Amino acid sequence: MKNKGFTLIELLVVIAIIGILASIVLVSLRGAPAKANDARIKSDVNQARTQAEMIAADNGSAYTSLCTTPNDGTFDENQSSYGTKLAALEDDIAGRQGIAVPEMNCQANSTAYCISAQLISDTAIYFCADSDGRVVETDGTICVTGNISCE
Repeated sequence: MKNKGFTLIELLVVIAIIGILASIVLVSLRGAPAKANDARIKSDVNQARTQAEMIAADNGSAYTSLCTTPNDGTFDENQSSYGTKLAALEDDIAGRQGIAVPEMNCQANSTAYCISAQLISDTAIYFCADSDGRVVETDGTICVTGNISCE
């Protein structure tokens, strides 16, 4: 009578193949959490753009109440109509960055605004959106006093 089953060599080959495939998957997923956080930060900045346009519509095309005064780089959480939504966006950006106060810049005046937030996968890069419709990834020298643009 012949025994049916796998030999030790066959089992070792299958285990080795599974191990190689598992290591390939783990290596390819290594940067996934940072990229997911970057996507959420970009989404938050884009939602802030929508809030900015709603603020301008309510205030006769003025963006002045989007950011805190004096402009310290954060959203104006006390903004009369949209402060709660802006606070939630700011808190989400900070949460994604893993800090209490978000690493972001917000500048606004009566005719323009600029919002940028630091990304996770490369902390030298900021995601920026401005009132001229520009949406770019750039270094951190944008959306600061005197520069209300993503250029």
